[in-house]
Parts: sequence; structure tokens; C-alpha cells
Amino acid sequence: MRNRFFIFFSLLVSILLIPALSRAQEAVISLKDLEAEALNNNPEIAMAGKKAESAGERKTLASAMPDPMIGYMVQNVGALGTSTIGTVDMSMQGVVFSQEIPFPGKLGTKGRAAGKEAERAQEAARETMLRVLNSLRTAYYDYYLAYKSADILEQTKELMKNVQRIAETRYATGQGMQQDLLRAQLEVSMLLDKIAEQEQKKDAQAAVINKLVGRDPLAPLGRPADLVVTSFDRSQDDLAAAALKHSPVLEERRRMIEQGESELSLSRREYLPDMVVSGGWFTRGEKSDVWQASLMFKVPLYFWNKSAGVRAADADLHSARYDYEAARVEVLARVKDLYSTIKTSEHHLHLYEAGIIPQARLALQSTTANYQVGKTDFLTLLDSESLLLKYQLMQQEEVVNWNKYLSMAGELTGEGELLSAK
Repeated sequence: MRNRFFIFFSLLVSILLIPALSRAQEAVISLKDLEAEALNNNPEIAMAGKKAESAGERKTLASAMPDPMIGYMVQNVGALGTSTIGTVDMSMQGVVFSQEIPFPGKLGTKGRAAGKEAERAQEAARETMLRVLNSLRTAYYDYYLAYKSADILEQTKELMKNVQRIAETRYATGQGMQQDLLRAQLEVSMLLDKIAEQEQKKDAQAAVINKLVGRDPLAPLGRPADLVVTSFDRSQDDLAAAALKHSPVLEERRRMIEQGESELSLSRREYLPDMVVSGGWFTRGEKSDVWQASLMFKVPLYFWNKSAGVRAADADLHSARYDYEAARVEVLARVKDLYSTIKTSEHHLHLYEAGIIPQARLALQSTTANYQVGKTDFLTLLDSESLLLKYQLMQQEEVVNWNKYLSMAGELTGEGELLSAK
């Protein structure tokens, strides 16, 4: 009996090692490598970057002077095919020039308004980048979970097949019952179904990852790197302060307020008249040349239109301020919720590592020893093994959740590169 027990556990160890060794031959794909690939190839990030670039160029255009006008003018040229230039006093030809000059301060205000719009576009691009990276991390973590779960289930399947063979032997020799064999066969079938489910999830997440990094959806990914779980030593107040200072959501809304202030200032300056400077140089044949110059001002005669523009700009500014306050409250609420979730997840991980998993292993060892000497039944042995594997799967899921929560906190605070997994 002791020899059989030794053989059983020797087979168990070899069974558990075979899938791990085969998986180890696959190339490791790290999250950092995928993030770098997404930054270079993701079309959404590229589009947001180009929008920010375009907004930056419009800033230059907004503060530019209007184009001057230049033209040629003839006066009193006579009938068709004839010319009176030089023979009639007012007959002449020459070049004219005009330039519109906005009231002092208008161009600078327009430039500042466009500059705030450009800053908004930059913040929107940063928000897009963080959101895409967070989506990538989430997909990677789900891929990792499916991969690891498939590994654990594969190991369990091989173990159950070995248990099935033992049950067949015991049943054939009259030492075991048929229900033990049937239960072992059922466990193997159920594990095959669960493995297929995890493989499908893995393939689905691989397609998402490939899409986010700009690869062919069917491109192989390889083995995910092991996730690192460390103690989260940030305080809730620290996260809240970082979010208020660096959150791309709040940064964009602050830029909206600043842009609204610039546009309100610009709308008020519309009451101030622009001017047009013009001049010309004319020849009169044999008579002396003449020149002329003029200075004209635009008269804001339809002032009610200007008043409507001021009221609209003022309403937009107040709307932007209300929007910022609402976003600020929401961000702080999300910080509080995420912090609590992260600490709860840490507590669960500690329980799995220090209590639940070791206790489940001890329970399995005890049940196996009792089964060896006939003090417990086959189903109890299977239940102990199933319980350990259940907790192992739950532990992997909690590891993934912890990393997801940190990624979400990184997106919220604008510190995604600091909070992501290594």
C-alpha cells in the first residue's frame, strides 16, 4: 500500500510539471512591451495626437494678422480701345494697397483662446492614451487569468485522469466502487469543458490585445509574464491630491474654463473698432504722379449682436465651471471607492497566501493520508482536491483584479505609467 501511495504522488508531481514545462517553452510577452507597441501603432492614440497637433497649428493662425490686399486701378480710361491717361486731369492708373488692423489686444486674445483649445486637445490626447493603455492592461490581465486558469485546469485534468486509472484498478480488483470510477470520469469531462472555455477566453482577449497594439487579430501572443503583487503604500489623501492635480479629465475641464475666459474677453473686445489702412500710387502720363492714403474704422453699429455674443460666452464659461465641479466630485468619489477596493483586494490576497491556500493544501494532504489507510472515501478525496484548486483559481483572479484596480487608479490620477504592473 505504501508503495502505491509513493507511486501515486510521484505521478502527481510529474503530471503537474509537464504542462508547466511545455508552457515554459513559449515566448514571454510582457505588458511593458505591449504598451510601447500600442503607443507607436494604436490608431486611436495616433488620431488624438494629430488632433492635438492640428489644434496647435490653429493657435498660430488665430493670432495672425489678416492678409493685406493689393490691386491695380485705372480711372477715366476713355472709350473701348482708347486711353485718356495723361490727357485728362483725373485719368490715371496705379497700384492700391489696404490692410485691416484689429484693435490692439484682439489678436493676442484670439491667440490665447486658441492656445487654451490646443491645451485641451493635448489633454484629450493624454486622456485617450491613458484610456487605451488601461484597456490594454485590462485585456492583458484577462488574458493572463485565462492562461493561468487553463494551466491549473490542465494540471487538474491530468491528475484526475490518474485518479481515474486508480479507480478503474480498484474497481477491477474489487477494492473500490463503480460510483468512484464514474465520479472520476465525470470530473475529467467537466475539466475538459472548463479548459475549452478558458482557451476561448484567452483567444478572445488575445484578439483584443492585438487590435489595441495594431497587430493582426490572429497573431500569436505567447506566454504572459507573471504578475507582480506588492503592498500598496499610497494613502487615500495622496491619491486624491494626485487626481485633483493630474487627472486628465479635470485638466481638460480646467482648460475649458480658461478657454471660456479668453473667449469672453474676446467677445467683449468685439465692441472695439478695427481699422483699415489703405494707400495707393498713381501715374497720369506726362503729368506728375499722385498718391493717396486713408484710415478707416469699423463702427460696431449693430451692438446688440455683440451683446448676444458676450452673453453666450458668459453662459459657456459658467457651464464649464459647473462641469468642472461635477467632474471634481466624481473623481474624488471614484478615488475613495478605488482605494477601498484596492485595500480589500490586498486583504483577500493576504488571506489566500497566508491562510486559505496553505490550509487547503494541509486538508488535501490529510484526506489523502486517510484515504490511503481507508479512513475516508474517494469522494471526500476528490472534494478536497477540488477545493484546493478552486481557491487557487480564486487567488489568480484576485491577483488580476488587484492589478486592474491599480491600472484604473493610474488612469484616474494621470499616473498610469507609475501604477501599472511591471
